Formats: sequence, C-alpha cells, structure tokens
Amino acid sequence: MKRIVLPLVTALLVLPGIAQANSAYGGLQTANEKTTVLNDLRKICTPQASMSDQAWEKSIMSGETNQQHIREAIIAIERNNQNNYWEALGKVECPDM
Repeated sequence: MKRIVLPLVTALLVLPGIAQANSAYGGLQTANEKTTVLNDLRKICTPQASMSDQAWEKSIMSGETNQQHIREAIIAIERNNQNNYWEALGKVECPDM
C-alpha cells in the first residue's frame, strides 16, 4: 500500500508545478504573438512620429472590433495560417492620427 501511495502523492505535488511552468511559457508566447501583431500593424497603420508606443497601442486597441480582429490574428499565428493572419490584420481600422 505504501508503494502505491508515495508515487500518487508525489504526482499530486509535481503536476501543479508542471502546469504552472507551461502557463508561464504560454504567457510569454502570447506576449510575443501580440508584439508581432502590433509590429505588423505598424506597417499597415503608420503612427505619427510624436506618438509613443503605448499611446499608439492604446488607440489601436480601443475599439472592440479591432480587439476581435487582433485576437483572430493571434489565433492565426498559433495555427500557422498566414492567409488568415493578414486577412485579420487587414480588417483592423487604423485610428485617426
């Protein structure tokens, strides 16, 4: 009985740590994908030189439809689908600058 309990207890203690490690990587991956999307959007919607990066990002993300299209673009990156990625970016409305 003790031979079975020890591996089970160990597994219960180790598995949450593995899940947290994967979620930390997932956060970095998502941040990288968001940065990629915003960099590509800068090519489409050229901001004024005087506008800071944070102000530009805030203005691009202010609309719900833009947020949806950016989510679609991130999903397309995750699925490695370049056609859907550029299609989603093409739907983003550039803010008045």
